[in-house]
Amino acid sequence: MSNSIGPLAPIPPISSLDNKEKIIGVQAGNQGKKDFTTFLKEAVTNLENSQIEAGQATLALVSGQTDDFHTPVIAMEKASLTLGLAVTVRNKVLDAYHEIMRMQI
Repeated sequence: MSNSIGPLAPIPPISSLDNKEKIIGVQAGNQGKKDFTTFLKEAVTNLENSQIEAGQATLALVSGQTDDFHTPVIAMEKASLTLGLAVTVRNKVLDAYHEIMRMQI
């Protein structure tokens, strides 16, 4: 039982970027998409909203406005996970920044 390895297909050459219309078309196509700043602002807003919801649910439970114990616990866990994700992303971004700063030019 012998498996022979066939010849590899040649790699196509890299095309040049002389076609400005394609580049302009790609840039014009990105106008409807969110930029990083908008994405970051929405993420921080969602984090703040989840923290506020958890606080309100806890206050409602402590003050006796609600008998449901599960809703405040779920809201607090959601807020905890959201905060943990934000801290993890922040740490990864800082690690990447420090790694870039250590690069020698």
